[in-house]
Amino acid sequence: MNKKLSILCLGYLISFAVSAQKINISLPEQSNKEYAFILSKGIKQDTIQRGTLSFAGDVIINIPEEEKYYVGMGSLQIKDAMPLNIIVNNEDFSVEQASDRKYIFKNSPENEYLYSVIQEGARPVQDTTLYASSFIGLVRYMQQLNRLITQGGSLMDKANARLYALNQLDVDKLYSSGIWYNIIDGLTRLTADQQLMAEDMVRLMKRIKSQEAFEHLADNLILIAEQYGWDDAFDIIVPYIEESGRIAVPQGRIFDAFALAKVRKGTPAPVLEGLSPSLTEAGYNRTLLVFYQPDCENCHTQIERLISDYPRLKEQNIRIVSISSDTNKDLFAEDVKHFPWPDSDKLCDYKGFAGVNFVGYGIMSTPTFFLLDEKGVVIKRYALVAGIDFNTSLKEEK
Repeated sequence: MNKKLSILCLGYLISFAVSAQKINISLPEQSNKEYAFILSKGIKQDTIQRGTLSFAGDVIINIPEEEKYYVGMGSLQIKDAMPLNIIVNNEDFSVEQASDRKYIFKNSPENEYLYSVIQEGARPVQDTTLYASSFIGLVRYMQQLNRLITQGGSLMDKANARLYALNQLDVDKLYSSGIWYNIIDGLTRLTADQQLMAEDMVRLMKRIKSQEAFEHLADNLILIAEQYGWDDAFDIIVPYIEESGRIAVPQGRIFDAFALAKVRKGTPAPVLEGLSPSLTEAGYNRTLLVFYQPDCENCHTQIERLISDYPRLKEQNIRIVSISSDTNKDLFAEDVKHFPWPDSDKLCDYKGFAGVNFVGYGIMSTPTFFLLDEKGVVIKRYALVAGIDFNTSLKEEK
């Protein structure tokens, strides 16, 4: 008897450990269809369950134990049907679709609150104890940003949207909302001033409590700065991320960004392996470092422009040093034949992005250009030849 009781207790404990929350869903019109249930995490979607709805259109969603602290939006994605978006917040509840196609929730104050707005157009009193109330606020803010970005708005409207983000936007709740991209993208486009945007993002990051959300926003902002060539923003955001100490073991894009951030304006350029004479010994007025990939179409477009400008640059005592990520010695030799600068200034260690120079400069994408002064100090980083002012100085850039 005691043995049977122990087994029953063990079984109960195991079932409890496997699932922290159960959601009973009944959608008769979607019977026998394939589904996936996902949780929102920034721009990512975490699929926690897949399967096929029963003949009656029923399914039980089991929120796993490792997600027991998750509070935010979940979505039942059904093949050839509109998704059912619901709030997951430590509630065991049920939802069914009535004959009038409206959803009826039981034992879920969160979703009853949310769907009173969605289905009935109600304007319930704000309840800060519910994620639903915060989510509705996030949606309204997203709509405000979208109008400002697509239709324009007054300086006052933009200032108010910016101040809301700085003082009230809850990035931790935004992380699990499913509308992370819309709001973060909108904020980065609210102003054309890279410095202002970057400083705003740093203020946002300082208020984030969740380590997961912090790292996700850090990674997103690095990617955005990289894609748009926002070097001034990069040089504000990345040093803050590193100095915050919140990412003890940087990996992937963040690791590369930390390396690249060390090569910012006003810092001595790292030694280039294989270059002779060195960056500080050659006596040039300016040096342009060109990091490129052999199979990068834009890289070759930019290099061709440099080639056409080279006679003028040479007269101005400007040195060009190209660093390739090629891994094939013969293909590299063929590729650089028509580069007019000296062969000693055409570098390649045949290790791709893992090469010592690419790693040392934290190269994340190509082409990447660094303009150095006569002392080998970085003046500025560029993504396009057209944007390079060879007459600029470090003092002017600061």
